[in-house]
Amino acid sequence: MSSNLTNIPSEFRLLASGVQGPEGPAIDPNGALHLVSADESSIIRVSNDGTIKEVATTGGRPNGLVFNAAGEMFVADAALKAILHIDTSGKTEIFVDEYDGTALGGPNDLCFLPNGDLLFTDPVRRPLPDPAISPVYKVTPSGQVSAFANDLAFPNGIAVSADRSNVYVSESRAQRLVSFTIDENGYLLDQHLIRRFREPGNPDGLAVDIDGNILQSLPGIRAIAYLDKTGTLIDLYHLPDWVPANLAFGGDDMKTVYVCGVAQNAVYQFRHPVAGLRLL
Repeated sequence: MSSNLTNIPSEFRLLASGVQGPEGPAIDPNGALHLVSADESSIIRVSNDGTIKEVATTGGRPNGLVFNAAGEMFVADAALKAILHIDTSGKTEIFVDEYDGTALGGPNDLCFLPNGDLLFTDPVRRPLPDPAISPVYKVTPSGQVSAFANDLAFPNGIAVSADRSNVYVSESRAQRLVSFTIDENGYLLDQHLIRRFREPGNPDGLAVDIDGNILQSLPGIRAIAYLDKTGTLIDLYHLPDWVPANLAFGGDDMKTVYVCGVAQNAVYQFRHPVAGLRLL
C-alpha cells in the first residue's frame, strides 16, 4: 500500500460536474451510467463524454438506485420515505413505504438478491451522537416486506458478494463493514465483521469485483478502501480535494469505477485491475 498522503487510482479523471448532490450510481442493462441528483430530486444519465440528461424525477430526495433486468429502476428516496419503482417510460410509483404498519425512516441504498428479492437500508436519521440503530428490509417482487437484519448503527451502503452467498452492509456510525451469510432463498443465516474502520471514516457506498474484493468509500477521510473478502486492506485511494460517497462498476469491460463526489457535485472515474460484479 502506498504511504503517500495522495494515492491516486489508475487513470483517474473527472467525468462530469454540476450534479447537485450526486448519489447512487448504477448501470442499466444497456451499460449506461445513471445516478441521482439528490438536491434536484432527479435521476440522470451520464454519457461517456460527461453529457448529462435527466430521465426521471421523484419529487423527494433520491439516494440509492438499482436496475432490474427489464431496465426498470428502483430508487430509495429519503424524503419520501419510500422505495420507488420507475418504469422504462419514466412513470413513478411507490413500491413500498411501510413495514408492519409503520412508516419507513428514510431509505438509503438497495440491491437485489439472486432470487429477485430487493434489500434496502433504512437508517433512522437522528443527529450524532445518537447511533441511529436501524434495520435492513427485504421486499419480494410482489411487494411483501420483512425485516432482514436489525440493530445496525446507521446502515448505509449495501451489496451482494461475488459468490452471491453474503450481503455486505456499511454501518456508518459503528465504523464497520459487516457481512450477512444468506441461503438460496435470501434468508439470513449468520453475521460477521469484515472490517472496523478508524474514525472518522464513516463508511458509505461499496462495490464488489468478480474476485470478491470490495471497494468501500470512506468519505470522512476522503478515501476509498480496497479490501479483499476477509477485510484485509489492499490499498487506500486518497485525494485531498474529493469526498467519495458512492461508487459502481461499469464500462465495456466492467473495470471502470464511477465515483460520486458529494462535496464537489462531481462524478469521477478510474480503472480497477479486476472487473466488477454485474448486478443484473
